[in-house]
Amino acid sequence: MEEFVKVVANYGVSIVIVALFLWDWFTNKKEMKSTLDVIKDTSINISKSLDLLQKSMDRHDEKLDKIIERR
Repeated sequence: MEEFVKVVANYGVSIVIVALFLWDWFTNKKEMKSTLDVIKDTSINISKSLDLLQKSMDRHDEKLDKIIERR
């Protein structure tokens, strides 16, 4: 019993911090997964938007090139 008290006295703060971290991780695990799914969907949408923007810019460049060639 005396050794247990010494261990708690020496490592009590560390044990509390680890316990709080584990509790927070377990309680927020589902929320973290849903957040990661939303981030994944957002990244896909951003990728599609950037692809569309690139195509639009390419078309615009082609039109400008044609206009410049005509002059």
